[in-house]
Amino acid sequence: MGNSFIELFEGMSVSAFMCLSLGLMLVIVEFFQTTNRFAAICGSVLIVAGTVIRMLADGSVGILFWITFSVAVILLVAHSVMLFTQKRNWLVHSLTLALDESPVMMRGAGYSYLKNLTGVATTDINLTGHVSINDVNFFVSSKTPIEKGSLVRVLDVDDENVFVERLLSVGEDTIE
Repeated sequence: MGNSFIELFEGMSVSAFMCLSLGLMLVIVEFFQTTNRFAAICGSVLIVAGTVIRMLADGSVGILFWITFSVAVILLVAHSVMLFTQKRNWLVHSLTLALDESPVMMRGAGYSYLKNLTGVATTDINLTGHVSINDVNFFVSSKTPIEKGSLVRVLDVDDENVFVERLLSVGEDTIE
């Protein structure tokens, strides 16, 4: 089994390596900046293509194991990094609100209570990003780019998304 790991890279063609690498990058991009699953689907197809190319060269069960294991470990590490950096506050606050029977959650199902509330963009919002509303960090979507620090208002909420619009940019004194 140990020799299979070394054989994995010895017999790997440039095309197999590029497919696997690009596929992993696209899936990891989906973790950090959602593209409505487009990057994840393309990345998965490339990972499978890279695996097939490598296995056609002179594959064995050991090589298939090491490819699968390596991809799984890389994606697990990337997902863990994403959870501990970008989404950590969002997960902590959302879980706290869900477990706490606060009056905020009694207003309605899901995040519908956020509609028309204002907050501050805590990241640049380029299709998606994070907004702080009443000291709670939310993952949001916007049709237009919004700069970090801008005042935003929640336009709409559906099952999976909170949609916001920019009210004030960083440094502006009045609402448009």
